[in-house]
Amino acid sequence: MLAYKGVSEIILIAQDTTYYGKDLYGKRSLPRLLKELIKIDNLQRVRIMYTYPSGLTQELLSVMAKSEKIFNYIDIPLQHASKKILKSMKRPTLDYEKLIEKIRDKIPDAAIRTTFIVGYPGETEEDFNELKDFVKKIKFDRIGVFEYSPEKGTYSYTLKNRVNARVKQQRRKELMEIQKSISEKINEKLLGKEIECIVEYITDDGAVIGRTYKDAPEVDGLIYLNSKDEVIPGDIVTARVTKADTYDLWGDIV
Repeated sequence: MLAYKGVSEIILIAQDTTYYGKDLYGKRSLPRLLKELIKIDNLQRVRIMYTYPSGLTQELLSVMAKSEKIFNYIDIPLQHASKKILKSMKRPTLDYEKLIEKIRDKIPDAAIRTTFIVGYPGETEEDFNELKDFVKKIKFDRIGVFEYSPEKGTYSYTLKNRVNARVKQQRRKELMEIQKSISEKINEKLLGKEIECIVEYITDDGAVIGRTYKDAPEVDGLIYLNSKDEVIPGDIVTARVTKADTYDLWGDIV
């Protein structure tokens, strides 16, 4: 119905999209859903958000790699790199480096986004340094960093060894500075290259604003486009990148 109405990008979103199908089929079935979605003629692109590490199976990556309709965008909420902190968060303590390697091996141009929490109760300087080293090594395309905030009724609310508010702020700032440098270098490598974009909107003065396949709406960057021909929101176009800064790009539609 949405595709028939002209919607060109569908974004699948959940607390954990890889959990899809557990209630319907008794097992995780996101690959099955994707195979059905890409059969819809008028539907141009699918973007998947919030895929938990434990659900990123070889089958799921294969389906994504084989279909041009599915954006090569992997959003994994890893939360931390310290196994001690992950265990306290009751999160899976997988080998994240090996997971990222598996993704990049299967989908070489995958844009990988993640989120981290700093200042979780019990997070030491050693834990934070481990997180910094991890971010420097992996070089994620996009990251979001949040300061831990206690909420009544949650397990973490009962934990002691709270991190000072000023320390939390400093750690968030420090991690974002590391990512800023990484993001600048990633964007600079796109200069002169062609990249698929979706037209987001047209400003009142006619400027064309879009997103690359690397960018989800409202959370990632934008690309400012020059176009000789008329375009409308929802159009899928190819642009040659002419300028890059930390988070945004500029380009010409080809």
